[in-house]
Amino acid sequence: MYPVSNEYKDAIYAPIRTAKGRVTFDISDVTAVGDVNNISTPEEFVLSNKQQLINKNREQTYNLVTWEPNRFKLDGSFTFPDDTIENNKEMGFVSNVLCGADGIFGPYQTITFTFNGPHSSMGLTITFDPRNNEYATNFSVTAYDSNDNIIDTVEVENNTEVQAVPIGQLYQYKKIKIVIKKWCKPYRRARIVEVDFGVVRVYQDNSLIKMSLIEEMDLTSSTLPTPEFKFTVDNSSREFNILNPSGIYKYLQERQQVIGEIGIDIDGTVEYIPLGNYLLAGWASDEGSLTATFTARPNLDLLSGFDYENLTPKAGYSLYDMAVDIFALCGISNYEIDPALQNIPTKGLIKKTTCRNVLQMIALAGCANIFVTRDNVIKLVVNPASLGDQVDDVDLDNMYKEPKIELEPIVQSVQVTYYSDLDTKDVVTVTNSDVDSGEVLKLESNTLINTATQATNVANWLLRQRSYRAKYSINWRGNPAHELNDVITIETTYGTAKKAIITKNSIEYQGYLSAKTEARGLTDVMD
Repeated sequence: MYPVSNEYKDAIYAPIRTAKGRVTFDISDVTAVGDVNNISTPEEFVLSNKQQLINKNREQTYNLVTWEPNRFKLDGSFTFPDDTIENNKEMGFVSNVLCGADGIFGPYQTITFTFNGPHSSMGLTITFDPRNNEYATNFSVTAYDSNDNIIDTVEVENNTEVQAVPIGQLYQYKKIKIVIKKWCKPYRRARIVEVDFGVVRVYQDNSLIKMSLIEEMDLTSSTLPTPEFKFTVDNSSREFNILNPSGIYKYLQERQQVIGEIGIDIDGTVEYIPLGNYLLAGWASDEGSLTATFTARPNLDLLSGFDYENLTPKAGYSLYDMAVDIFALCGISNYEIDPALQNIPTKGLIKKTTCRNVLQMIALAGCANIFVTRDNVIKLVVNPASLGDQVDDVDLDNMYKEPKIELEPIVQSVQVTYYSDLDTKDVVTVTNSDVDSGEVLKLESNTLINTATQATNVANWLLRQRSYRAKYSINWRGNPAHELNDVITIETTYGTAKKAIITKNSIEYQGYLSAKTEARGLTDVMD
């Protein structure tokens, strides 16, 4: 469950609640960040990391204590920095020089981005210090072409925005220079968390028509579903129309960042819960052209575009090693692999297939589940098939209808094929001694399973996973803090609460919040 405050826990199930939607859409050149060959800055403060200026994180992780006026408050809003700089996580650029009593820096603080090749974007977005609502009041931005000629330059004075868009459409720039001249408060360091080579649009209830999320996981890893996030915005200005010559349709690109959030109003303050950090996959101007709808998916979707083949057995190789290799091949760095997979050897034998299929085979061979977190992290988790402590309770007061309960067919035996090499195979069968008749589950063609022992482990795991036969479908008010693989209790009309693992979330927002949740649990019904 996504961490939330106690106030949120009370407000989310209150008889009357106010939900808020927010979508952050980064309409930037997706190739620009990877093409930056240098970031030049003045001397950095010790708690600074200029490389984070282009990592798509627009808020510091912590509000770190420093020796600047009013940046050492003992009100719980500040955090003491860790001696290990990396543990302070997102910091962005922080200048070593402080501005004067008038807010003016001496010398001015200049940040320059240079690229290997030219790029075009619909503007530039600078995020200063959102943690403290601080910003540069006076600054300039200049764009240069490949011959170092000025394409455009803008002098900004009396800025009051933490996230500023100082410059318009840029064509074929190869260098961007930002000069911070004056800060909004005296005796402060210059702080920039993120620079986006485009425009970051934030759609809220005045412009956000609706949004939805479908995320799913399979307890047996027999399928590998991809989360899908959709949102619809007001397009009465027709800026997303393909035929509008002054519109921004031409700047839309696949893999642009989309962040969805749903918040709950708590005494006038909105506590937002992320629905995910996704990549744009498709868009359309809807019929009548008054709205535009966008579809986004996580990095997991990229795996289908890469092929993998290995016909030679590997020695001293584990499923963990193979998963690392697959992610590296696809250029994906946002993943977490259960260390337990390091203890499961494999020869790595694979006939040509997609990396998505290979990842699914790794999960099956390692008795693991795959799902994507709200931070767009692909997780491989070895699942011991046990219902731990619940993170939340779903009661009848918050359901529109009593939950639907279905029972999957019972499994009598599992047959798993293992491969000594690509042409030599054998089968292990594990039988459920408590079942006289039932379904025979077969796992074939997974060439990463190479021994009878491993095949037996996989068969036993599949048998345990299929013991979660009770499928609960809940149509209810919803809680966006619920995540895949969470354990919840579900109230029934018989005065009991059943434990189950969340396997699917379908969240809808149209000015109000609703949800459909699927969860799987054990059954005490006699078969």
